[in-house]
Amino acid sequence: MIDLVYFGYLERSSEKILDVSSSVTYIETRHNKIVVDTSSKSKRNHLISYFNNKGVKLDEIDYVINTHFHFDHVSNNELFKNALIINFSNISKLNDPEIKIIPTPGHTSDSISVVYQDYIISGDASPLKNNILKELPPKVHTDFELALNSIKHIKSLGKNIITGHDGILYKDEY
Repeated sequence: MIDLVYFGYLERSSEKILDVSSSVTYIETRHNKIVVDTSSKSKRNHLISYFNNKGVKLDEIDYVINTHFHFDHVSNNELFKNALIINFSNISKLNDPEIKIIPTPGHTSDSISVVYQDYIISGDASPLKNNILKELPPKVHTDFELALNSIKHIKSLGKNIITGHDGILYKDEY
């Protein structure tokens, strides 16, 4: 089971980002309850309400996977007190055969994406649907070529893409 808890949001002017909060994805495999990215502090109550409505206690979450360490993706990690936080540096600690983590550098050097069934959660390797549709790296990136290669790799998988800040791009849309 996969569910988009929050679609993400990105508001920018021509010069800077004005407001931002990442998507949050909930996955239940046969073995674990997993949250991918926990968004910004402003989404704290949204997350609490979502899990309360689902009947899932926050301390039942086994893993939180952070696609990278920007504040708008990790600011609610502490809600999940019993969860093991997984990131680029400790991928091997994730013990779930249904989840695959792939490196997708470019936005940051340690960006990862999460593959589950027919979905890939890209974080800011693809913050917006247009990054995939137009094969454009994120505006904020550490390495243009790596970012472009990550976009192309994500697209080549032919899965539904949960973007970092723009909801789901379904495979039949690209």
